[in-house]
Amino acid sequence: MRIIRKFISLLSGGLDSPIAAYVMIKRGFTPVFLTFLTSDDYEDSLKKKVIKIVNNLTTFTDDKLKIYFINHDNNLEGFKQTCDRKLTCVLCKRLMIRIAKQLGKLEGTNIIVTGDILGEQASQTLDNLYSYNNIIQDFILLRPLIGCDKQEVININKQIGLYNTSSESSAGCQFNPQYPETHAKLFEVEDSELKVNISDLVENSINSAEILEF
Repeated sequence: MRIIRKFISLLSGGLDSPIAAYVMIKRGFTPVFLTFLTSDDYEDSLKKKVIKIVNNLTTFTDDKLKIYFINHDNNLEGFKQTCDRKLTCVLCKRLMIRIAKQLGKLEGTNIIVTGDILGEQASQTLDNLYSYNNIIQDFILLRPLIGCDKQEVININKQIGLYNTSSESSAGCQFNPQYPETHAKLFEVEDSELKVNISDLVENSINSAEILEF
């Protein structure tokens, strides 16, 4: 009997994170998908897009797949109203990783996979990537695409039949600051996090998650 090796896959619905999941699936791992939604998406465009992406990825594995959808509005609104505005993206990513860790404990895995590409977004600069390290204890955070360029990712999307779906327009985040921090200092991030109850945000997010199985 084959031992299933799971990982928590942060799936945004863009071009990158589905390919990070695909790379791990091809290595014999099974994703548990984690997607964060915001309520300005009145037509559920991102949710529908993610479901289509996962349906495509099911063709590359015989294992049952699962998506956890988290409503992220309250979390981001708390950061926006209470914390240093320029740090919203970094605080958001740190919370996503914490939620992924908690989900990993529930699902029996200590592996988290992201679609990060170095420098692709404000949250993916070297300094900001470093600011996530201190919350990864006892977990493995894998970034299969970290050294790729965008064209390489686009090419894989096309090769596996995901490009049209991943390129579909869908609701984006409305909480991005006008001037996001690209060189976060850990002490500033941690000071901002003291202004909110991180443990409650993680617990409430997991408890209110919508789960779909394939």
